Amino acid sequence: MTRPFPRHESALFATAAALLISSGASAAVYHYSLGFSNGFLAEGEFTTKASAPASFIEKNPDLINETTTAWNPATLQDAPYAATYLESHSMRVSQGGLLLGESQTVIAGICTDKFLYLNFTDAGTPTIAALDFSTVTPGATSYYFVTNGTNPAGEAVAFGSTGYNLFLFDVATLTGTYIGTANSLSVSLVPAPGALSLLAFAGGACAARRRRA
Repeated sequence: MTRPFPRHESALFATAAALLISSGASAAVYHYSLGFSNGFLAEGEFTTKASAPASFIEKNPDLINETTTAWNPATLQDAPYAATYLESHSMRVSQGGLLLGESQTVIAGICTDKFLYLNFTDAGTPTIAALDFSTVTPGATSYYFVTNGTNPAGEAVAFGSTGYNLFLFDVATLTGTYIGTANSLSVSLVPAPGALSLLAFAGGACAARRRRA
């Protein structure tokens, strides 16, 4: 599979998240996780912009007809480009608890992953209908990506027409090695720091009352 290696800079998700929280630029933070029967786990976080609607598709500006037909990677705009709805995104891949790769591909509203794709809805229950996320980092010789827009043979297909397939991409040979198809996908809203503080305070108050009782 031909998947050109994009140039970008990475940063720690925790640092970016702290900056977003302090600036008030984000609307919500979500955690996602994809599990595989061979012990692989792809997980991460993404933060939406305050202006993001309840349902949106974040994608390369030049990607078209991706839900109805096979898309052409060669026509995509090179990164970086401004994200429309995402303020940040990070991803980690591990197997059996061992971290294999990680990166952040959206930082302060700038997307540095040419192939990033997200079809997302939060109408009370967060739902992901399609994605293409990666752990690409500058100078890496290989990186992981997971998508339901590429079949196990490494062919670009309509998003949603295949499972969530995990690949290890070799930069030197421009080929992807299929690892497996996810048997689970979950996404959840991460409580805001204020909500977490409130929960912690409430829990401490309850514990104090039990000790006094």
